[in-house]
Amino acid sequence: MKNDIIPFIDNILRSNYIPVRYLTIPSQEEDILQFYENYDLGLRSRILGMTDYADKFAQWLYSKRPAVIYLDRDIFLCNYVILFIPEMGKWLFCGPVLFEGMNDNRFAALISYLELPEEFHANLKFYYEHLPFFPSNDLLKSIFCELGNFLYGEGNFEIQYNDGNALDMWHYNYKNYLHIPEEPFRNIHIIEARYEAENALMEAVRRCDEDAALEEIAKFHSLMLPIRLSDRLRDMKDYTITFNTLLRKSAELAGVHPIHIDSHSNGTIPMIEQLSSVNQCIAFHKRMIHDYCNLIRSHSLKQYSTIIGKALTYIHTDISADLSLNVLAEQLNINASYLSMLFKKEIGMTLTDYVNKYRIEHAGKLLLCTNLPIKSIAVQCGIPDIYYFTRLFKRIMGTSPKAFRVEMPHEVRSDLLKLKKPEFADIPEQGITSS
Repeated sequence: MKNDIIPFIDNILRSNYIPVRYLTIPSQEEDILQFYENYDLGLRSRILGMTDYADKFAQWLYSKRPAVIYLDRDIFLCNYVILFIPEMGKWLFCGPVLFEGMNDNRFAALISYLELPEEFHANLKFYYEHLPFFPSNDLLKSIFCELGNFLYGEGNFEIQYNDGNALDMWHYNYKNYLHIPEEPFRNIHIIEARYEAENALMEAVRRCDEDAALEEIAKFHSLMLPIRLSDRLRDMKDYTITFNTLLRKSAELAGVHPIHIDSHSNGTIPMIEQLSSVNQCIAFHKRMIHDYCNLIRSHSLKQYSTIIGKALTYIHTDISADLSLNVLAEQLNINASYLSMLFKKEIGMTLTDYVNKYRIEHAGKLLLCTNLPIKSIAVQCGIPDIYYFTRLFKRIMGTSPKAFRVEMPHEVRSDLLKLKKPEFADIPEQGITSS
């Protein structure tokens, strides 16, 4: 009876037109190659031209373990069952089979997800039209569970589900390596174009040329990017984080101190994680370009010497700190007189005047954009003496802090509020395309 169960199961499967094959592992190299070419009825090797993956396919085969029934579904939505037959000393491979019909809408969605070139659409459509269809996933699973009970004994085997992970680990970047006879160097051209777009984008942002940067990001979106994860949104978020890294390097090349870059980048990452669609990620790329260009305009030190660049960084980083000439000179390990002379030469005003002006201008923004008490603002800006703060504010701004807060035109308040970092909810959901 036990010897009859395998032919019985084999007949059930074949009567439903489900492919069944047997393979000894390990096998000769030519046997593995032949099995790879027919394993999925030629989808990868003949339709998609993936002839260079036989070695990785072999590694995937050799990872299989006896006493395990593998229920696999690949990224093409094809289903397979794999298990070892001890009496035969061979592995049984069942599939590919569909558990749900491939109608036009489902096919269009799959093509969109895989981003396959149009050259493959007709042959792939023909492939799905001729794949066997089995109406019940549970029924097929039950058949193989009963077979497992016969082969290994009840409860002595494991069922392992792999949905687009283990089976596809060896080829999930397949679409960057597709072989098109009429375009033998397509892969090289795709990758070169992507790197050229990245470099051009970094250079445009370095120059703060937003128009050119937006043109380059549009080119980047139009290129065929590898689908690295089955979760398309997570994949695009990861690309957005990579994009953030490119923009960080642009800011660094533009002479922005790392502390400003790091602060900006650390604020960007949580916003990326809040994005809820691929379209939002694409829209956010454009916002990132704008924000990094503003960062460079505000904090680029390229035109200054190293000493003055560091002095400005200290000033801009914490205006509540002691920013006196002697303290900064000590931090920079130079003579105070030399720092004073160099600062006046490069900036056009004394260090003390610059610090005071910077503090008071920041205080003005806080007066208009917050409801903080004037004394609290003075402390935040590094001038805890409220009387000195008031005199200094009136000398630089031409009016008292209180009058400034009350009398400043509404238009100026609105402009300052617009300078606040944009909220995630402002990112449009609809109408954004990847080209």
